[in-house]
Amino acid sequence: MDQFVVFRMREEYYGVPIEQVQAIEKVPDITRVPQAPNYVKGIADIRNEVTTVIDLKELLQVGEVKKDASSRILLINLHGLHLGLMVDEAKEVLGIDTETVEDPPQMVGGIDQEYISAVSKQDDRLLVLVNLEKILNVHQIEEVKEAVEA
Repeated sequence: MDQFVVFRMREEYYGVPIEQVQAIEKVPDITRVPQAPNYVKGIADIRNEVTTVIDLKELLQVGEVKKDASSRILLINLHGLHLGLMVDEAKEVLGIDTETVEDPPQMVGGIDQEYISAVSKQDDRLLVLVNLEKILNVHQIEEVKEAVEA
């Protein structure tokens, strides 16, 4: 059984492997970064560390996270870069039995299959397991680094 951090964007639920998530935090004040791509919301002081915050919905072109009481930031470490992924809601860790995992359909919730590693039927909902390595490709990581360091 694998453990996944479950988060919500719009009405769909997504999961990322727990090993990729360092923490789940409330959305703090964010300082905009000039010249940054639209999906980079800015930088924020999270756990006494300056963290680049990315709006995952905007990156995937499925909308924009509206900051409210349920919005959260998933702190991740990808290729040595500490990032905060802003999502509509994140509040649970779920153990997923490999028997419930299936290949993804062409598109789920407006997100292309290339970003989805699998889907899993969990009781009354479909959980989309995303591949952060594909979502945040090396080119985008370099783009984020350049914008923040400029």
